[in-house]
This record gives sequence, C-alpha cells and structure tokens, in this order.
Amino acid sequence: MNTREAAFLLLFEVEKKKFSGMDSLMEKFHQKLENEKDRALFVELVHGVLRYKNLIDYYINFVAKKGVKDKKILNILRVATYELLFLEKIPEYATVNEACEIANRISPYLKAFVNAILRNIIRNKNQIEESLERIKDVDYKSYISIKLSYPRFLIDYLEESYGLEKALKILEFLNTKPPQSIKINTKKIDLNTLAQELEKKQFKYEINSHNNEIIHVLKGNIKETELYKEGYFYFQDLASSLVVKLNQEDFKRAKKVIDLCAAPGGKTFNCAEVIDGFVVACDVNERKLNILRENILRLGFDNIIVAKSDAEVFNPDFVEKFDIVIADLPCTGFGAIRKKPDIKWNKSYQDIDNLHELQIRILDNAASYLKRGGLLFYSTCTLGRKENEETVLKFLDKHKDFSLVSQTTIFPDEFKCDGFFISKLRKEGER
Repeated sequence: MNTREAAFLLLFEVEKKKFSGMDSLMEKFHQKLENEKDRALFVELVHGVLRYKNLIDYYINFVAKKGVKDKKILNILRVATYELLFLEKIPEYATVNEACEIANRISPYLKAFVNAILRNIIRNKNQIEESLERIKDVDYKSYISIKLSYPRFLIDYLEESYGLEKALKILEFLNTKPPQSIKINTKKIDLNTLAQELEKKQFKYEINSHNNEIIHVLKGNIKETELYKEGYFYFQDLASSLVVKLNQEDFKRAKKVIDLCAAPGGKTFNCAEVIDGFVVACDVNERKLNILRENILRLGFDNIIVAKSDAEVFNPDFVEKFDIVIADLPCTGFGAIRKKPDIKWNKSYQDIDNLHELQIRILDNAASYLKRGGLLFYSTCTLGRKENEETVLKFLDKHKDFSLVSQTTIFPDEFKCDGFFISKLRKEGER
C-alpha cells in the first residue's frame, strides 16, 4: 500500500463514519507505512483534505457538473486535488498519474473519469478561483464556508459568540498546521538542559513566550528519542498547560487534587510537578488509563493515584475529599481543530446542546467532591459561549454556594495554540 492509497482509504472510512476514533484509525494506517517520509506525507494528505474539504469539493464539482457519486473515487479525487492546490513540490503529472493508477484498480472506466476531472481542474484553475470570488459578493458566509472550509453552523455559532471579525480570525488560524508541543518534566530536567539536548540532536525548536516550560518542536520526530523514553517531557499544548500555570500558587497549597477526566494526563502531570500532596487521576476508559499508567512510570511521578471512575456517575467515596477538582470535560473540541480537522465534519449544533447538558451533570458531581473553601477548575478545549460561559452561568445558578473567581478564553489566534476555556470557581466556607 502506497501513501496516497492509504490516505484515500482512510478518508473513505471517515466518509462512511464506521470508525471508533480518528487517532486509532490514523495509527492503523500509519503502521502500514514504514518510511518516515511516507508517514509524514500521509498525515499531510489526510489532514489537508479534512482541513479544506469544502474548497476541494468546490473545485471537483466545478468540472464534474453532475457530481461524483462513487465515494471511493471522490476521495481519490480529493487527495489528488489537495496535492494540486497545496503541494507545489509534487509535479502535477505525478499527482494525476498516481490517482489514475489507484482508480484503475477499481475500474478502467473510472481511471479515465479521474484523469479527465484532474486535467480539467489543472486547466481551469483560474476560472474556478474567479467563480468562487463571485460568490463572495452574493453570499459572504457561503464564500467563507467554501474558502476556509467550515460547516455553516460553526461559522454562525462563533459569530454569535464573538462577532464575525473575531470568528474569521479564529477559523483562519485553526486551518494552520500545529507544531509538536511538549511540556518539560521539571521533576527530571530544567529548560536549559533540555534545550542543550535538543540542540545536540539538531532539533529545531521554539520556547513558548506564555509558558517557558512548553517547547514547540518544529521539525523531527522527538517521540523516537531517548529524551522521551527517559521521561524528560510529555506532549501537551500550551492552552491545556495554562490551567495549572496560571493558578500555580493554588495548586502548590493543595494537598488533595482530583482530575475527573484525566486522560491523556497533561493536567494531572502539571499538578504532580507542583503540589506537595497527591493527585487522583480518573477516567472511564481502561485503555486510556493503561496509557496514563505507562506515562506515569516513564515520567517518574510517585504522587499520582489512577482510578477508574465515570465522571458522569456520582461517587460517594469522593464527597468533600478534595482541595481542588479539575473538570476538563467532554466537549465539541472546536479549539483543537488544528490537530483534529475531522472535528469540523463530525459535529453538529445538536452536539453543542447535548454536551452542554452533560457538562452540567458532571459539574454537579464535581461540586460535591470539593471541600469547603476549595477550588473547582472547569475547562474545555472548545470555543463558543454555550459550552463555556453559559455552562458556568447555569452551574452557578444551581449551586449558590459557589462563586466565580475568574474565567479566561484562550483564543487560538492570539495565543497561537488550541482554543481553550478556563473557569475558576470557589466553594464557600473555610478549609
């Protein structure tokens, strides 16, 4: 199986929506590609098509007047069209030939169809671009939905939350490619020492200006190094790290912390680095818990207790036991679209409403687990008021013994990271 074939087959699986999760599906196909360059191109093609699907389909449908009904052929065309539009280093003839060869394995007739569509796209690029620009003057949001490739409901939702100008800045940034983001394990190594090691191994990197314990690795696979195996860092986005970083004094004073939805573990590890007590890391998924345990061993933490617990189910053993409760809850994940562009196409407005209600139910449990005078940190990796500010307001309306200390939206276009929301709430009374 070659790179483009792997990409088209994965996208076909996504189109059918018969997969348990994008990460596991990517890994399944990754394992079939041995060459590192092939793997990198595979990720580029898959993420690229998902990032710009509406725009790619506009080009295809412009020349295929009746559309493309065969989903396999459609995804072959999508992969090839992404190459034609965005990957200038690949010759156009190579893209067309490769797509035709893959199509030929399905049907010689379809090979001719694919060849005709792609050659027409090459010939008519300027005409297609001019056609798209004309839509801009007639229906601006439809133009944005095609050009930036987002479902219309998401454009409308972010406009309702932040205004159209801000929504567009967010959407444009979420189409950029994220670097690898790592968090230094300060229990094992300091910034200067790790930076020296990265330079020895010729990694290009940048230290984040908002949190100097976050390093962006710009080139190379750092997970395959001894630095990873020795537990000198773990993967974490800046946005997620700010829950603890912006409230470090609170966490230093805490003796007992619970992370209700801990996997993959970033905030749990942040806590373990600074607190004098211990962290209870919970999740309902056994596979995720096993990965969490492996990382705890690799990183060398001895103050984390792993517990299988469903955040949605009330646990009487946790009642009023904790100084801090971290509730980084299930959400639509719109802030993480840079890393997971499939989120654009597998969420709906109904998901926003459903997750808002789920968040409230989990926060009701979280409130009970907190000691008097304790702090509840509610966070999401999404954007939009319904799952963020409105969830907090509804919680406060139900729980009169809580007050809002602060809340922050981490706008991705401003912080150059995932979109994120952090709310800090205090339970009345003395500890």
